[in-house]
Amino acid sequence: MSTGRGFEHPAFFMRYEIEISGIEAAPQGSKIRTRYGMREASERLGPWRDAVRVEALAACGELIEEACSVAVEFRFLRPKGDFGAKGNLRPSARTHYTAKKNDIDKCCRSLLDGLTGAAFADDCYVVVLSACQRYCLPGERPGATVTIQTLS
Repeated sequence: MSTGRGFEHPAFFMRYEIEISGIEAAPQGSKIRTRYGMREASERLGPWRDAVRVEALAACGELIEEACSVAVEFRFLRPKGDFGAKGNLRPSARTHYTAKKNDIDKCCRSLLDGLTGAAFADDCYVVVLSACQRYCLPGERPGATVTIQTLS
């Protein structure tokens, strides 16, 4: 019996859910020229990629070596200026995360590099990528929620 979306049997799909908590995503891609060569602009990149790798190794079984999709939701802390003296959110605070320091495409790049060798053999296997970024809800920690699923 066909569902119109191809053969779907859970035994043939790999699905991993990874929660990275307590650290904000760091962008990868911007470089700084030094007298010794080029280096990443973000000093937060190394610790972020390490956190991604640790959580992925804990959550994932075998490495994915086929086409897969990655869905990620990045969570960032709100700036202190978004809150009033009593700790309430100001009416003028932005609804969507649009800070200039964490481009979503560069955060995805650092995430995929951190997942390489821990969740999938190479990030070239990622053929579908869905990403969003938002501010943390009250009491929520910064980080990311990642879902990886094979497509065939």
